[in-house]
Amino acid sequence: MLKELLKNRIEQSNGWIPFDLFFNTAMYEPGLGYYSSGTYKIGQGGDFTTAPEISKYFSKAIARQTNRLLEMHDEPSVIEVGAGKGTFAFEYLKELEEIGVEIGQYYILEISADLRDRQMQSISNLPKSIRDKVTWLESLEVDPIDGILIANEVIDALPFKRFTIENNQTYELGVTLKNGELEEAAKKSGKKLSDEIEIISSEIDRQFEEGFISEVRLDFQKWFKAISGMINKGSMIFIDYGYVRNDFYRSHRSKGNMICHYQNQVIEDPLKNLGYQDISASVDFTQLANVAIDEGFFIDLFTTQAMFLLNESSLSMIGDIDSEESRMREIQKLKQLIMPDYMGDVFKCMILSKKISKDNFEELNHLTHTL
Repeated sequence: MLKELLKNRIEQSNGWIPFDLFFNTAMYEPGLGYYSSGTYKIGQGGDFTTAPEISKYFSKAIARQTNRLLEMHDEPSVIEVGAGKGTFAFEYLKELEEIGVEIGQYYILEISADLRDRQMQSISNLPKSIRDKVTWLESLEVDPIDGILIANEVIDALPFKRFTIENNQTYELGVTLKNGELEEAAKKSGKKLSDEIEIISSEIDRQFEEGFISEVRLDFQKWFKAISGMINKGSMIFIDYGYVRNDFYRSHRSKGNMICHYQNQVIEDPLKNLGYQDISASVDFTQLANVAIDEGFFIDLFTTQAMFLLNESSLSMIGDIDSEESRMREIQKLKQLIMPDYMGDVFKCMILSKKISKDNFEELNHLTHTL
């Protein structure tokens, strides 16, 4: 069904659609897209594994780190965007309770009905006094809160355009039909895309090489403006894999930063396993910072995931585990989140704030100067 829908859209668009339209259809088409289907996506037996599924101390550490931000408000609320299976919310709320932090509401913004059901099942295991604070949102229609917004591995799942360089010109990659099958095809880019690539090229002081392929999120500011409108006063915490702009467009990343996952395996072809494989691309943190500043936020923190988690002495929490065998098992899990060769360095944390005091994370190793 999804394949037939894509074929129809290609035929109705003179034989070619841009990659971001293909992405939106494959990932978000109601009833057919990856995030709309009931397939098991996250964790063991799924297509990919996120940090909260690897170790509960990820969520616990973030609860302790964001405590200082919550305490700035009389009755803070929290918004989590894209809550996966609800694992993060479950552990985060438990940890806030344990350290004595009171919040007003915990909102979960989730567009996937399947994931929303899984989240509700997870949250149902919390004490009533905690779970009564949890409210699910299907849209951005909520009165702006004072508090924080948390988005773990959200931006990487936003639509993106793909481009390539041919004869010193920008071409947009998209999808066409050949003998009735989907196939990648390039088309001379429109002005908006080519202008953006010129700006990026100027900023990184490098002309892209012949055949270079990469991605750009052209409509990112529109998304950020909408999501940041949920915050009246407070902070937005983004944790995701990605790079500053100079690294994002390095010449050795000549095939781009897109990645596909199917049953916890990396797949190179986004046209395979339609509706059953995850498609994403790394985050350009320079773009995130620039857009945030344009929208009135300041950069409170930019650092690696490892630095953000270790600063809160996650290992000391693990040290409280009585069983040595259990303690060693948790340490091994945590290593996946903090070791440079795993998720420690490629995953970054950026905290963007407005209408609150500055310099809230002075003790951390900031990477803001690299943006």
